[in-house]
Amino acid sequence: MSTDAAVLVRRPSGPALTAREIADVLVPAADPRTAPWHHRVGADGSRFRFRLSAAPGDLSGPVVDGTSSGGERDYDCFVHASIYRTGEGTDDSLGALRAFCRSLVAELHAVWPEAESAWEVDEAYSYRGAPPGPMEGVVALRLASEALPAESEFSLVEAANRAASGTGLVFTEDDPGRHVVPAGEADNAVSWTLSSRAEQLPFAAAARSTAIAPLDARRLGEFTERLLAELARHTSGADLACWVNGRLHRYEVALPPLPD
Repeated sequence: MSTDAAVLVRRPSGPALTAREIADVLVPAADPRTAPWHHRVGADGSRFRFRLSAAPGDLSGPVVDGTSSGGERDYDCFVHASIYRTGEGTDDSLGALRAFCRSLVAELHAVWPEAESAWEVDEAYSYRGAPPGPMEGVVALRLASEALPAESEFSLVEAANRAASGTGLVFTEDDPGRHVVPAGEADNAVSWTLSSRAEQLPFAAAARSTAIAPLDARRLGEFTERLLAELARHTSGADLACWVNGRLHRYEVALPPLPD
C-alpha cells in the first residue's frame, strides 16, 4: 500500500499547460525555500507535499478515448503527491490522500474546466474529462458503496436532481448493470480500474437523465462537484461513475465522508 499519488493533467486543445501555470494555481505564493517540493495541509489536518514535473518521462498516463499507444498518452504536467502526517483523529491515510488529490484537481478544473486529468492512489485511477465544447447529452450515473444507506434513507435520483438544479437535467432511476464500460473504452487503465472494482463492489444505484440539456465543461464540473458533496453526506467509500453520451466523463474512487 503506497501513500504516494500520481496526478496527471492536460489541456486537450491549444498550448500545453506548463508547470509554471499549474504552480501559479496550486502555490500562488511559492516559497523558493520549499523547491522542488511544496507543502499543504488538507481539510482534515493531514499534511502533504507535492512537486510538479513536465519532464517527458513523467507524462505518460491513461487515455479514455482518442489516439493512444498501449492505452496511454502524454499529459502536460505530472504532480507527485505524498502524505507525511495524518491529521489528529485520522487513521485513513489513503482516504486523506485521495481527498487531497481531488482537491488539487478541483482547483485546476476551476481554472481550466476543459482540462483532462487522471490520478492514481493505491493502484486505482480516478478520472475527470470534459466534452470538447457546448453540447446536448444524456448523463448516466452509477454508484457503488460499501455503506449505501437503506433505500428509504437515500436516493441517487433525488441526490442527482438536487445537484442538477438549474442545469435543465432531470434524472430518473436506471438499471445499475446496464451501462458499465462501453466497448470502445476497454483498453485503458481508468476503465480497467472501473471494471475490476465493479466486480468486487457492483454498482448498486443508477440514474439517467431524461431531459436533454445544453452541457459544457464548467456546468458539468459544477454539477458533479455538488453531487459528490451530496454523496459524501450519505455514503462512505463510494465509487461514482458519470458518462455523457456514452463517454466516461468522471470516475471517482472511494469517496471519503465529509470531515466533521
